[in-house]
Amino acid sequence: MKLGTCYYPEHWPEHLWAEDALRMAETGLKQVRIGEFAWSRIEPEPGRFDWGWLDRAIDTLHAAGLEVILGTPTATPPKWLVDKMPDMVSIDAEGRPRGFGSRRHYCFSHRGYRSEAARITRAVAERYGRHPKRLICLT
Repeated sequence: MKLGTCYYPEHWPEHLWAEDALRMAETGLKQVRIGEFAWSRIEPEPGRFDWGWLDRAIDTLHAAGLEVILGTPTATPPKWLVDKMPDMVSIDAEGRPRGFGSRRHYCFSHRGYRSEAARITRAVAERYGRHPKRLICLT
C-alpha cells in the first residue's frame, strides 16, 4: 500500500520545495498529488503558459523519491477566465453568484467553462502525458 498527500508548490517559496519533499519521503509518503488548483499559475494570461515552475516542482519531488500524481488544474479557473465569462460562476440556493476565489466556483455545465477546461487539460496532457518520470495524471 502506498500513502500519499496533496502538495501545492505554487503556494510555497521554491527554496522550500526540496526540504518539503525530503520530509514527505522521510515520513513514509510515496506519492504526492499536485496541480489541481494551479490553473492561474500554469496559464497566467490567456494562451501564455508558464511550465517552468511546474517542471522544477516535479523534478524536486521525484528527486526525493516521490511519485507525482498530476491533477488537471480545472478546480479553480483563473480570474481572467471568470472576467471573460462572468456567467460561468455557479449560483447558490438564494440565486447569488459564488464569488471568485473559492474552490469550484464555476458552473460544471457551463459550455464555456467546459471548453476551457478541455483546452487546459489538453495542454497539460501534451506537456506531461509522456513524461519520462511516468507521472500519474488525473482527469
